[in-house]
Amino acid sequence: MPFSHKHTAGRRRIGESHLANGVCKLTGATGKFVDSHLIPKALTKPEAPGHPFWEAGSGSRPMRRYSSWYDNRLVTQSGEDILEKLDGWAIKKLRFHRLVWSGWGPMLKLSGFDRIPGTQWGLRPLHDPDWLRLRLFFLSLLWRAAASDRREFKEMSLPSDHLEQLRKMVVTGDAKPLEFYPISLTQLSTLGVIHNQTPFPDDKWVPEAGKRPEHFVPIFRFYFDGLISHFDRRPADELIHANLDDLHLGYSDRVVVTAIPYEESFQQKNIETIISEAVNWRPR
Repeated sequence: MPFSHKHTAGRRRIGESHLANGVCKLTGATGKFVDSHLIPKALTKPEAPGHPFWEAGSGSRPMRRYSSWYDNRLVTQSGEDILEKLDGWAIKKLRFHRLVWSGWGPMLKLSGFDRIPGTQWGLRPLHDPDWLRLRLFFLSLLWRAAASDRREFKEMSLPSDHLEQLRKMVVTGDAKPLEFYPISLTQLSTLGVIHNQTPFPDDKWVPEAGKRPEHFVPIFRFYFDGLISHFDRRPADELIHANLDDLHLGYSDRVVVTAIPYEESFQQKNIETIISEAVNWRPR
């Protein structure tokens, strides 16, 4: 049974919403708003076509929804054309590199990564000249989440100048500077429960390494289709001196993706909590 953390759609299905005229938040063009997915629909599908998600979490009543999150007050067709083109390209790239479950085919377990001795973690070095463009795709997700007025995304708040910079980067196709919300990826190396989750701010624990003590890094965390992306929220002028490397998208043709079994992941623990809450839900 597919579950979603928080809510995955509005009170109407796509096609049933009333589309108004307005100004596109991405391009500034005036026209009719369109239903625009905040995370690509192809990466947030239920396990069986046509089946609903059960929305749950945050103490809310479990409800059935038939589509992932979309916003009908975010972009007009001019903005959707930009996002749709970027989404279509990124989905193919993610599946090609088996970074998402929907690119695995019949596999139930990922292979081809180096295990870190004594841990459940692994490292997947991947080579591709297009990591910078993939970074742009993830930045577009951050922009959508922060620019949307949907209540499910209310935690995704950015300073207005950061939101404007993201908007310009998406419109112009320029993913630099790299110190502006650097992105690292973690994937689940075994198949688990199909579910969605709203992005949220968090703190990421970084273990001790050499002379660097253990510490916490503020991030935004996104999840879809077995892939987790972390956006470093530290100021860009601080990150210029942070010695960021190929653990982050776009620094070279090589990126190192961390991998962990679903059974050992936060995702598994989180969805168990959500399901338990849904099954035992009682009005306050």
